Amino acid sequence: MTPNSLGSTRPLRRQASSQQLVTRHNPVMFYGIAAAALLETTGAACGAALLAVLGADAQSRSWIEQVWLPAKRAHAERTRAYVEAMWPEFEWAAACDQFSADHRRLTRTAGTGAGIAKVALACSMAAAQAAVFYRGLGAAADDPELRHLLQDMAADEAAHFENFRCCYERHRQREHLGMLASYRTIVSCASRARDVDVQLVFSRLNGSHWYGSVPFQELTYADFVARLACVVRRNLPLGLAQRLLFKPWLTARDLPAVPAASSPRPVSARGMVAPRLAAGAQSR
Repeated sequence: MTPNSLGSTRPLRRQASSQQLVTRHNPVMFYGIAAAALLETTGAACGAALLAVLGADAQSRSWIEQVWLPAKRAHAERTRAYVEAMWPEFEWAAACDQFSADHRRLTRTAGTGAGIAKVALACSMAAAQAAVFYRGLGAAADDPELRHLLQDMAADEAAHFENFRCCYERHRQREHLGMLASYRTIVSCASRARDVDVQLVFSRLNGSHWYGSVPFQELTYADFVARLACVVRRNLPLGLAQRLLFKPWLTARDLPAVPAASSPRPVSARGMVAPRLAAGAQSR
C-alpha cells in the first residue's frame, strides 16, 4: 500500500477537506479528542461502581442503565472512530490497552466512602466540566463533522448534569451534606480531573504510540492545559460559578509532576468514583 496524501499508509475515509487538514495538524484538537475517547471508555467500570453506590435509589439506577451508560458507550465509539480516521498513524489499540491497565491500577483500591448525595454531586461536577470542554472544543473546531460530534456530546453531558444534580438534591438533606462539604467536593473534582485523570490519559498520547512522524508539534501536559484554557476562555463565557469550577484548568502554574504510569498515586475515599466519569476528563 502506498502512502496517502496525509503521509500514512492506512486508508482514510475519503479525501480530506481543508478543514480536516487544519484539524489534523492541530495538537489541541488531537489531545482533546483522543483524551476524551480514552476516558469515555471507562464508562462501563464507572457505571458499575455507581450502581453499587446508588443502592435502593431505583430511579437513578434505571437512568444509569438506560440512559447514561448507552450515552457513554456512544461517546467512546464516536470519538474513537474520529481519532482513527483523522490520525490513522496513531496506534489507538495499544494506547487504549495501556491506558486501561493504568486506569485499573489507579482505581483498584478506590472506594467511595461517601453517601449517594456526595457521589451524585461529584458526578454532576464531572458532567459539567465535560459539557464545557466539549462545547469549547466544538466551538473552536474547524471540521464541521467534529463540531457536530462535540456539540452532541456537550448536550448529553448537560443532561447528565441535571440528572445527577436532581439525585443530589433528593439525598443531601437525609445524608446531612452541608454547604462546606459540598464546596470541598466540587473543588476536589475540578483538581482531580486535571491532576490525575486527564494527566494519566495524556501520558499515553505522545510519541511512543505513533509510527512514523507525528503530524503536529507535540505538547507537554502543562502546554496542553494552558492552550485548552485559552480555547475555553475564547469561546465560552464563564460566570462566577464556572470560574470556580474551572480554576485549576485556567491556572496551569501549579501543575504537579506527571505520575508514573507503573505506580499511579493511590485514590483515597475522598477521591470517590465520580471525578473519573468524564472527561474531560474525562475529561468529559
